[in-house]
Amino acid sequence: MYEKNVVRELLIDSTHGKQKAKAYFEERLDDKLLLDLLVEFALDDYSTDASMTASYWISQFSEDLLRGIEENLLVLQQYELNSISVHALVALGKIQSTRGLRFLLENKIAPKLHWEAVALEYHLKNLLNT
Repeated sequence: MYEKNVVRELLIDSTHGKQKAKAYFEERLDDKLLLDLLVEFALDDYSTDASMTASYWISQFSEDLLRGIEENLLVLQQYELNSISVHALVALGKIQSTRGLRFLLENKIAPKLHWEAVALEYHLKNLLNT
C-alpha cells in the first residue's frame, strides 16, 4: 500500500531531477498498485508537477499493465495540458491502441499537418478500420 502524500512528494521531487525519487519509480514499474495511484494523480491532482510526472511515469510501465488502463489513457490524451497528454499518447502508442491512433491523427496531427494526416490515414487504413 502506498501513502498518497509520500508518492506526491516523490513525483514532485522526480520532476525536479532528484535521483532518489526517480529511482523510486524506476524500481516499481511492474507494480499495478503504483500504476493505479499514478493514474489518480494524472487524472486529478492539484499539483501540476505531480500530474505531469505521474503521466510520464505511467508511460514507462509495460505494455501488459498499460493495456489494463487504456480507458484512462484515452481520457488523459485529451487533457489540455500538453505536459500530461503527450505521455498518454506515448503509452497508447506502446499498446498500439487503435482509438489512441485515431485521436492522434484527428486531433494532434491533422489540425497542423492536414495532408500528412490524410496520407497517414491511407497508410494505416487497415489498422484504423479494425
